[in-house]
Amino acid sequence: MGNPGAGKSTTWKTFAKARTANGLKTTLVDLNPKVVSTNELYGVCDPKTRDWRDGLMSNKMRSLSEEPNNDPKFIILDGDLDANWIESMNSVMDDNKLLTLASNERIVLKPHMRLIFEIRNLKFATPATVSRAGILFISDNDGYQWKAYVKSWIESQKYDKERKKDLQTLFDKYIEESLKHIKKTFKYTVPVLDI
Repeated sequence: MGNPGAGKSTTWKTFAKARTANGLKTTLVDLNPKVVSTNELYGVCDPKTRDWRDGLMSNKMRSLSEEPNNDPKFIILDGDLDANWIESMNSVMDDNKLLTLASNERIVLKPHMRLIFEIRNLKFATPATVSRAGILFISDNDGYQWKAYVKSWIESQKYDKERKKDLQTLFDKYIEESLKHIKKTFKYTVPVLDI
């Protein structure tokens, strides 16, 4: 979760490349559930002919679950949450790990398969959805991440309140300007991955 341009896509792409480099060939399927209707995402039964037409998600999830290997497989749902499509994912995200389609077919999310939701915020997420997901917040250039880390570290220390307050004041006074200086004037000795 995070603002556009914060590095969400880069994070999962780097993660997949690292796993592949370690010998676990990682399959990625990137879908945007907001560009299709719910019927086009999950599938629909034609009322006239009673024929089942597969949806984007049902097709991809079935094909990945039928592959004979146990290599990691990630389905990325890249788009803001919407009550129209996310509610059908709750049964996939709970202990059942089943996608139940309107055709009564059940597709299993196997242990080596994962769903990754790449979203901006949790504005339209229900408590049921939030309670079933692990959330990684990726901030933009506001520097929220290092401030949260510092606050957590200070709180974990066995210092008295006055010393913790002094530490927080020092971090607030020096770290942000130091990080800006490093970013502007220092060269990286570790090459940046080209993704």
